[in-house]
Amino acid sequence: MIAVVDVDDLHCEDQIVEHLLPRKEAVPGLVVTAYAIPNRLGPVHDLKGKYPWITFAQHGFEHTFCECLEWTADKARALLTRGRELGYAPLFKPPNWRFDNELLQAMSELDIALHHHRKASIVGWPGRRYWGERKGGTSHTNLHTHIEQNPATDFIATHADFSIESLLKFSEFQTPLDHLYVGGTNGEG
Repeated sequence: MIAVVDVDDLHCEDQIVEHLLPRKEAVPGLVVTAYAIPNRLGPVHDLKGKYPWITFAQHGFEHTFCECLEWTADKARALLTRGRELGYAPLFKPPNWRFDNELLQAMSELDIALHHHRKASIVGWPGRRYWGERKGGTSHTNLHTHIEQNPATDFIATHADFSIESLLKFSEFQTPLDHLYVGGTNGEG
């Protein structure tokens, strides 16, 4: 069984040490995509060398509720480009799934993939994307949680799918970048 693992809201290395590193030590094949907040975490060049099993991807820039809706295409291009310069992968997840065509335009121009969970919301967009549905597809299971405790969301320390026992059930781990879909007109993937 293959698992595609991602966590949202990474903003400091202490979260890696406390929550991800113990899981990696117990499950050596584990790879994780950490959707991080660049304005708080900063550059990830050194972290990528220290934790090569983590893909650091952008989760907004400041992680405010509707920040991506406030971005013009120019601002989106600037912030996405800044994220790439800081070492983040070409993968983006908008905070609270809120985005518009200005962001999609910039992502398409910069060849940055969108991680989204609702196919119908971006039908026809020709860019690369990953459908992060929790129940998984035919070839993998998606495991998603949050690495920062928040009363409104699930949390890695208490999420049953992220227990070491649960993770040990998987024979292989992959990243969303391994499962990208290049869009067409039907929104399927």
